[in-house]
Amino acid sequence: MGYIQRAHMADKKNNRLKYLVMVAVILTIITLLLAAAYIWKITPRPYSAVVLANGDIYFGQVSHFPRLSLSDPYSLQAVADPENEGQLIPQIVPMSLLVWMPENLVLNWDQVVSISRISKDSQVMQLIDSR
Repeated sequence: MGYIQRAHMADKKNNRLKYLVMVAVILTIITLLLAAAYIWKITPRPYSAVVLANGDIYFGQVSHFPRLSLSDPYSLQAVADPENEGQLIPQIVPMSLLVWMPENLVLNWDQVVSISRISKDSQVMQLIDSR
């Protein structure tokens, strides 16, 4: 076998090795992305309060990607107190009780005034946990 033939065979082996390494790297990246997505999905996210420009307050698990949204949303509503006329009582209402029953509440960033995490010991979390 001549020198040229051996050099050509070595080049073919190098090309195959490059392709195998590229395929292995791509498969590793895909596997890591799928694992990260799975871990993100199963990891419990804390509840947050979202205050909108119109004064509405929503509670839920905030997600920023691909759009700002709340999963397992609740809303804060003022309800008339049956014992004291003219008095309003704040009440947390699960959005799942609404007619349209949203699973996620997509929010407009332009209307959001603030987002803050809710303490595990707060009255809001006690009410949410009791449901």
